[in-house]
Amino acid sequence: MSHRVYVYNVSTPSEAQDTDRMMLEWGYEMPLLLQPLLVDGGFVAGNNYNNHTEPDNAGLYYAAQPGIENLKRFYDFLEKQEMLITNKEAFVEAKNNLFTYLDKLKLPYFHLDAWDVFNMDDTPHAEQAEVWLANIAHNNEIIKKAMENDDISLLNDSDLMDVSPGFASFAELLNYEHYQYGWGHIWQPFEEVPEVEIYEENGLWGLKDKDGKVLLHPQFDEFYGFGPEDLAVVSQGGKFGYVHKSGRIAIPLVWEDAYDFEYGTTSAIVKRNGQFGLIDPNGNTVVPAQYEALESLDYSGLFTAKKDGKWGVVDQSGSTVIDFEYDEAFENGHGFYHTAVKGRKNKKIFNDHFVYIGEFPLSAVESIGEGLLLVKPHKNANHSTLYKKDGTICASGFEKINRQASFPNMLVLRKGKKYGALGLRQESLLLPYEFDALIDMNAYIDSRPSNLVLAQKDGQKGVFDGDPDRPTWLFPLEDYQSILWLYENAFALKRNGLWCIAYSPENRLGGFEFDLVVRKAPVSGFAYAFKGPDLFVADESGVSMADKTLVLQDAEDIDYNYYFDANVRNRLLTYAEAAIADDGEADEHTSAEDLYDLALAACDAGDYEKAIQYDTIAAEKGYAPSMNNLAHMYYSVEGYLDDDKAFFWYEKGAEAGNAYAMNGLGICYQNGVGTAPDMEKALYWLGKAADNGLALAHTNMGSLYYEGHLVPQDIDKALWHYQQAEQLGSPQNGWLGYLHDLKGEYEKAFGYYQKDYAEGSDVGAYNLGICFSQGLGTSKDVAAAITYFHAALDREYLHAHIELARIYRNEDDFTDESLARHHIAEAEKAGLEIPDDLHS
Repeated sequence: MSHRVYVYNVSTPSEAQDTDRMMLEWGYEMPLLLQPLLVDGGFVAGNNYNNHTEPDNAGLYYAAQPGIENLKRFYDFLEKQEMLITNKEAFVEAKNNLFTYLDKLKLPYFHLDAWDVFNMDDTPHAEQAEVWLANIAHNNEIIKKAMENDDISLLNDSDLMDVSPGFASFAELLNYEHYQYGWGHIWQPFEEVPEVEIYEENGLWGLKDKDGKVLLHPQFDEFYGFGPEDLAVVSQGGKFGYVHKSGRIAIPLVWEDAYDFEYGTTSAIVKRNGQFGLIDPNGNTVVPAQYEALESLDYSGLFTAKKDGKWGVVDQSGSTVIDFEYDEAFENGHGFYHTAVKGRKNKKIFNDHFVYIGEFPLSAVESIGEGLLLVKPHKNANHSTLYKKDGTICASGFEKINRQASFPNMLVLRKGKKYGALGLRQESLLLPYEFDALIDMNAYIDSRPSNLVLAQKDGQKGVFDGDPDRPTWLFPLEDYQSILWLYENAFALKRNGLWCIAYSPENRLGGFEFDLVVRKAPVSGFAYAFKGPDLFVADESGVSMADKTLVLQDAEDIDYNYYFDANVRNRLLTYAEAAIADDGEADEHTSAEDLYDLALAACDAGDYEKAIQYDTIAAEKGYAPSMNNLAHMYYSVEGYLDDDKAFFWYEKGAEAGNAYAMNGLGICYQNGVGTAPDMEKALYWLGKAADNGLALAHTNMGSLYYEGHLVPQDIDKALWHYQQAEQLGSPQNGWLGYLHDLKGEYEKAFGYYQKDYAEGSDVGAYNLGICFSQGLGTSKDVAAAITYFHAALDREYLHAHIELARIYRNEDDFTDESLARHHIAEAEKAGLEIPDDLHS
């Protein structure tokens, strides 16, 4: 059993339907490359499928179509980045596969179900789901900023949350071959089973069903593909109509020309008597054929039309949206519309409410959202201007928008050397151009991006909330040295070199007394506050002394790397591992952390009796590292072996969250130590240890999947686990080389064999000899092969005698029968079986 994350395309939250489609089944995480799909809406509700443990069945839901569009923008952005993609051909193939797959998803929601992973923690699933919601939103904000600024360097791996720790950079994650640039995450592609077949006979076209039954005999001159409404355009004798997939002629062939029905509408363009109009799927006229030209403008049912030699815009009912007074057709500018002006480079610009804005270069116009249009500096203007929904000027005279800040309701504008903030909903300035800096605090309230901005002016700092309904100052400008958002409405304030934690200027959790405050994962508190050697934790109830066990877990948890820098991590560890100054006798009144350190010292000195004594007291206090140490001694130390006690303490330690104990418990289930063998439980606990970043657990799982005795052999899974161990700093170079060798990836194998040899491995020397003797992963070099085979013999790997005998018998320029016989004799003396090709 492993911990899986599922993503579905569903029609109804919390209610399974036959039409639901599973898109992804992945281990331990929501893959970063597909997180841009989860960008819109975002709420927590009951799972559609893992819903058998009320109330712990919370999952995440997002609007599907905006997510698909966002992912497409993301992949287009990635493709443009120079030197980012190592295999451009594979990327393009994966991108096309993803886009084709996503275009076939028709249900309105994406549902992320991480029940399996949430079950690893005692925290209620709904609370964990909120954390995932916030972390995915955080990642998407980083991705959004990178795309908006066309700057891949803003997609910094260290800033991302809950991403596989096995990668040193985003580029490394993106190019990891087994992810196939995101396509490898998809659970199962759509199987293309065409419902019907358009076929040709004697130059005419007809229609068959999937079983070959003729639905329409060949009779049409042209038969186009099926589109929306399951209708296809056909022609016969110069007349056009529509055929339904069922084989009936849905709309008679009476038109001079006909076009597909438009996505997002229920209309199709048709032509009669040289004029164009619109019909519905039943062939009824919606807009009479009265236009000289008619073209779809977008998927919202708008059309650009020509009448009496002039162009305008109509909707699918025929109502005029923009009057017929323009010389050229209209085009969609993504958030606005434009038409060319004869003899001029500028375009006439209309916003998405069809209000005329003015004539500007197309490259200078940008939709900002909420109906606002930005006109950037251009030939006739050296400043930027924002236009309201009604076409009047909202703000003008500023140089640029600060793209590093991203708020739901605010734009940060720069004018001269000062900054102001504009409210999108208000269509007016919320903060005037008088601030030295307005900085996005990247704060989340109720798991959603907020409008909290850090304002700086004349050496003072404050926090302003640009809420669309009630914009207000949370912390008016004062002489704070720094302000840090912590969690929800909690902040850290610094004054005179010391920090305090506050919800408002009046509601403070103590005074300015801490030398450092840092955010932490919002589980068992939301911030740590340092005061000399002491450490406190802040939560909704106040500030209290931090529990050393929980601090140690936070400091060692690789999933929380983004919260703490090296200095903070060292201070956390120093606090958590503080021990008594001497090694005198300890008892039940000694802290668990100190007992643990005493036990380690006793163990290093070989005094296992005392080590067991100290660890037993600490373990009975609930200290998980001591539970693991006890189990390890009972499992492996001669004179203290006790299978039942080993299993007991490994189980206790695993349940208490210690990764090493999880690994040990998995090995117990694997080998039947202190319990009956149970492969499913073995994989569960080894997988949980691996999920907690334990390289040893990955190595053990790699060995299991390679050996194939207790689980089906899977070389790819084995290699993946060994690679994860390598990324975590514990490479098994011999195994990595051997598994790449099995997959025919000889250059990679050769590189790992070199590392294995450099570490003193006898098999590593032998494997390098094989590579050089056969030209695998390197040029064939028999002399080098002989050198490495002798090195293997020096390291007492006697199989090298066989290969040396082959060289001295078969290789030109190296044949020496006496040496061949010598090595065969040595192999026989070692009890090795002599291959048939070496029998004389």
